Amino acid sequence: MSGDRVGDGASVDGTLRLLVCDLDGTLLEADGSISERTRAAVQAVREAGIRVAVATGRVPVGIARVVRALDLDGPQITMHGALVIAPITGDTVFSVTLSPDEVDELLAVAAEIDMPVLLCYPDGFRTNDLRQEVIDLFVPFNEPLPEEVKDLASLRASHPHKIAIWTGADRYDAALETARERLGDRYAITSGDNRSIELLARGVDKGRAAGELARWMGLSLDEVGAIGDGTNDIELLASAHRSVAMRHARPEVRQAADLVVPDGMPDDAASAIGLLLDGARQL
Repeated sequence: MSGDRVGDGASVDGTLRLLVCDLDGTLLEADGSISERTRAAVQAVREAGIRVAVATGRVPVGIARVVRALDLDGPQITMHGALVIAPITGDTVFSVTLSPDEVDELLAVAAEIDMPVLLCYPDGFRTNDLRQEVIDLFVPFNEPLPEEVKDLASLRASHPHKIAIWTGADRYDAALETARERLGDRYAITSGDNRSIELLARGVDKGRAAGELARWMGLSLDEVGAIGDGTNDIELLASAHRSVAMRHARPEVRQAADLVVPDGMPDDAASAIGLLLDGARQL
């Protein structure tokens, strides 16, 4: 496979069998579109026999359009790693939900933060505060708006995969600090956009989910490459055999990766794919 070319002239390395790519800010442009460069790079990787899977904080129903557009098949990593599922068929590889007691504890912390709360399920979201700022989170991604309910506590036994608290950029750091102080290491605390904090069962993240997907494929993480740009990509980038962070990523995300898209290259997934696979070839 060393003769196949990807992106800006990078060679595909035969030791990689799975390429896991973050979605928003990585595979997708700011407006949610897929550039022709990225589309061509993904197609070249797949033609070389390397499977491509997305890893996102979105719920499965929110990525079906992208999966179809890139002609990706099989399970994808959704909900920050809490659910590995094929969005089109519903075939599930890995799933971790929150118990009633966990929902109670997380809702108590959310009440202290006092911002809109969303319970997240494979088919969408439930909230008791559908203010305009929450609506604005969903409109750019063509995702269904959350269903509004009177009392989130009534859903304590509904086994959501995650609970999100919208904070806005201004209150994000304070809300994150409160969640960490109250919850410690009993839960996974992450964010896909640094405008909300998202709470999941302990040990759930994209890196663990990539390992579960790899094992389902008969692979190990030594055969996985990863690309990402968000706080919720840190574990994925750190656990993959070879990883690339986007140049616009926060410092802690860039630090978790083996490589960062350098100045002089477009800061897009096509450049990251080329850099990742060219670097892997040299190992």
